[in-house]
Amino acid sequence: MAGKKNENVLTSEFLAELYNCAITNNQICSVVSRYMEDQFLPDPQYQLLNVTLKSYFNEYKTAPQYGIISQRLSSSRAVSELLEEIREVSTSVNPEGIRDQFEEYLKLVQFKKIFKEVSKKYEEGARLDAMMSFTHEALKLQQFTLKPEEFIDIAQTYEERLRENKMRSENPSSKMVNSFYIDGLDEMNKGRNLRTQLSLFLAMSGVGKSHIARWIGYNAAYISGLDVLHIQLEGAASETTDAYSAMLSGTTTYEYETGKVNNHTLEHLKDLLDTYKGTLRVKAYPKFGKEVSTTDIRNDLEKYREKYGKYPDVVVVDSLDLLTDSSGKNWDSKALRHKRIATAQDLKDLAGETDAWFVVTYQATIENPEWVNDEKNVLTAFNTSECKGLQRPCTHLISLNQSKREYREQTMRLYADKFRFCKKGEPFRIALDYEHEVFYDRVRTLNLPREAS
Repeated sequence: MAGKKNENVLTSEFLAELYNCAITNNQICSVVSRYMEDQFLPDPQYQLLNVTLKSYFNEYKTAPQYGIISQRLSSSRAVSELLEEIREVSTSVNPEGIRDQFEEYLKLVQFKKIFKEVSKKYEEGARLDAMMSFTHEALKLQQFTLKPEEFIDIAQTYEERLRENKMRSENPSSKMVNSFYIDGLDEMNKGRNLRTQLSLFLAMSGVGKSHIARWIGYNAAYISGLDVLHIQLEGAASETTDAYSAMLSGTTTYEYETGKVNNHTLEHLKDLLDTYKGTLRVKAYPKFGKEVSTTDIRNDLEKYREKYGKYPDVVVVDSLDLLTDSSGKNWDSKALRHKRIATAQDLKDLAGETDAWFVVTYQATIENPEWVNDEKNVLTAFNTSECKGLQRPCTHLISLNQSKREYREQTMRLYADKFRFCKKGEPFRIALDYEHEVFYDRVRTLNLPREAS
């Protein structure tokens, strides 16, 4: 009897991941509370944890989180130690993947049970009944799933979804990503979450698309404490790493490249490094070789997750025009626009899958260079022939506009050609300090003369 009881016991590695998700995730907690049986668990400690988890979920219809479950089990030293072990050994796994593994396990257990019962009937001579029973049970098993209901009843699930939204808002499992680090754009965004979004910055060559990419990457990592992956598709890797390093020390890129950073600056930087909570990592592709595709980007993200235990919070891609999509097609010059749209759609899908904010640059071309010197004109997806329709997959499409006059005075106009949840506004001017790798000079911007209305 004991042997039969233990043949379906789950492994300790999987149980740690499963219960870590159940303690923190409402949907997994619901699944475990409904389907986990004592006979699937290896010891009394897990069984007590399971009973306590079920009791809490049945009462509050929400996952307890570690604080509450630890408090409820504090009287049992063995279970408290188990909780700590679960917390320590579990990784940042995908809850959907854990749910699917548990579903496969439950199907296997049920299949063994069905097979045993049907075999018994068959051996006892009830062959027709056995075959009909097997067909009926096999169909039920095939239809069984732990995935959420595909068609959501709004009224019936209103309170449950409201509770989940409130908990997610009050106890976010991941850090908030909600700033462009440029006041004018942040005023438009109004603090909305940028995770799963694709923001594309459109600029002509030499205007500063790489500068804005690095500006967001640097500030996200060292001001907001986020984990940033910068994927560089043009130029040498050292161009990007040296520019970021100059931003860290507040020096010019030239000073860093030539090693002319004074000791006082270095000592001050060493003190600051201990206070930074975010990370900034650069992945650079060689200039020569095969064309980089969004499949390569996906592989980079999976390697990042494997190495660091989670996906990055922000992914910077500089730039989209050097990237191709995942289809494997050999796009000709006539299909360039469709290639760009397909590539952008891939990146938007990746943003959703990884729960990251994708910041992407794109180099636009204008046939008449004098057009940009008329400061009434701004770049949009429609006046650059090769990227018409590119705004469709994007949450935001923002153009960087600079005339010869603005180049001399180190200013430019930003224009939100598309900005989700926000009406199109007027272009607004900002001041730059590229010598010190500062894309947005707030002090100078505030002192710029106001435009005549």
